[in-house]
Amino acid sequence: MKNIASVTDLHIEKIARGYRSFSPADCLIYQLDHFERTLVASRFQKGKKIDFVHGGGAGVLRQKMTEILNSKFPSFTYEDAPFATYGFQGALRVTIK
Repeated sequence: MKNIASVTDLHIEKIARGYRSFSPADCLIYQLDHFERTLVASRFQKGKKIDFVHGGGAGVLRQKMTEILNSKFPSFTYEDAPFATYGFQGALRVTIK
């Protein structure tokens, strides 16, 4: 059976109530916290793939995500999620190792 990736959308309107009152910095902190909590919750599910949809933009969120992966989850692997699925929306596929 093929290991199908789960999807976590990190767009702030998808994960936070009251996001309209957030500053851009608050949005980034909230998104990164959600990202890290998802990884911690999945850390024992070896082989699990998670597609984190981060969107296009300037690439700040994606850069911070890779920094977290490299520093706190060095055994996990990551790559661009399939373009055929996400197009220009921007997504990172993380595999729990």
